[in-house]
Amino acid sequence: MFDLFYLLALLFTAPFWIVALLVSSRWRRHLGERLGDVSRRVGEKNCLWVHGASVGEILLAKGFIAAWRKAHPDWDVVVSAFTPTGREIANKNFGDLAVIQWPLDLSWCVARALRRIRPTAVALIELEVWPNFVRACRRRGVPVVVINGRISARSARRYAKLPISGAFRSVTRFLAQNEEYAARAKAAGFEPDRVSVTGNMKLDGLPEAPTAEVKAALATKLGIAPDAPILVGGSTHDPEERILLHAFEELRATRPELRLVLVPRHPERGPDVATIAAEAGFETIRKTEIDGLKSPPADAVVVVDTVGDLRTLWGLATVAYVGGSLTSRGGQNIMEPAAMGKPVVFGPHMENFREAEALLKSSEACAQVPDDKSLLPALEKLFRDSPSASAMGERARAALQGKSGATARNIAAIEGVLQGRPAVSD
Repeated sequence: MFDLFYLLALLFTAPFWIVALLVSSRWRRHLGERLGDVSRRVGEKNCLWVHGASVGEILLAKGFIAAWRKAHPDWDVVVSAFTPTGREIANKNFGDLAVIQWPLDLSWCVARALRRIRPTAVALIELEVWPNFVRACRRRGVPVVVINGRISARSARRYAKLPISGAFRSVTRFLAQNEEYAARAKAAGFEPDRVSVTGNMKLDGLPEAPTAEVKAALATKLGIAPDAPILVGGSTHDPEERILLHAFEELRATRPELRLVLVPRHPERGPDVATIAAEAGFETIRKTEIDGLKSPPADAVVVVDTVGDLRTLWGLATVAYVGGSLTSRGGQNIMEPAAMGKPVVFGPHMENFREAEALLKSSEACAQVPDDKSLLPALEKLFRDSPSASAMGERARAALQGKSGATARNIAAIEGVLQGRPAVSD
C-alpha cells in the first residue's frame, strides 16, 4: 500500500524532482544508496544501525554512539542520514564507522539495504519512522527503538489523518523526551506499553564555552576585534535574517563596533543570505570566502555557509538569537548557547523545545519575544545592560546543570529490548 502511495506521490511531483536532479548534484549524490545499494557489512558481529534525519539529529547521535561503543566495543555501528548535509556531518564525525544514505522507503530499497547491513537493532533519533522500513524490520525480527522521541502537536494532527498507526505499532520501543511527547506518541498509535520517558539527550554533553584563547583566534579569523560585542543569529530561517539585519542596523546607530554573525539553519542558503545582507547595504562576507583570506574585512556581516561551526560560534556571542522561533518552524536548539552562559533570545514558536523553553523561562534565563517587532527592544536592553545580560546567561547555565542521564537510560532500554526486559523510564 505504501509503495503505491509513494509512487503516486512521485508521479505528481515528478517535474520538481526531474529539475532538481538535473540542476543540483545534491540529490544525485549517493543515489545508489538511496535505492538500497549500500556497502555490504563484513563479518558476523552484532550491529546497531543509528539513523538521524539531518544535521541536528546526527550531531545528537555523537554522544549516544560514543557511549554505546564504550559499553559494547564488540559491536559494529552503522550511521545513516536522510539529507545530504546530514550525511556530510556524519562523514565528518564518524570517520571510522560505516556511513550511508538512508534508503527510500520503497519496499525493495529497504529490503536491499537491510540484507546488506544485517542490523541486530535499529535506533531512530527523535522519530523518523518510515512505514516500509519498520515493517520490514519487524518481519526480520530486528527491534526498532525510537530514542529521544518527540512528536510536535502539528505532527500529531497530521499523523491522525494518515494510515500510519500500523507502522507505529511495528516500533519496539518509543523512548520519549518527556511526558507530553509520550502522550502524543500513544495517541498517534504507538503501543502504550512500549512508550517510556527517558529524558532528553540534548541535555547530555552540552558544550562548554570555549577558552579565551580559542575565542580570540576565531574572532581574528572572522575579522572581529577581540572586545567587540557580537550578535550571533544561529539556525535562522527566512525571513529571520532580514529581521536580524534590520535590528542590527538600528543597534549600530549607537554601537558602531557591534558585529553580526548569521548562521542559516541550511548552509546552502548562505549565498542567498549574503545577497540579502549586501542588498540591505552591509559589507558582507561568507565564511567560505574568509577561509581563503589572510585579513578579512573588519566590519562585515559574516554569513556562515559551512556545516558544523555553530557550536563554536555560540561561544563568541555577546547575545545569542536562536532561529526557527519567529517562524512556524517550531524553534531550534536553545540549550547550546544557554549551556555556555549566553543570554538567549528567541521568538514565540518553540514547539520543538518546549521543555527547554519552560526550564529557561522558569529560571528567568532567557528573553522570549512575542513577534519580530519586539526583537529590537529586547536586544537593545541586553546590549545596554551588560551586567543583567551576563546574569541571565549564568542563570541559563545553572538551569541546565544536573539534567543529564538520558543517553545512559536510552542505552539501558535498548539493552533491555535485546534481553527481553521491560522498558525503562526516567
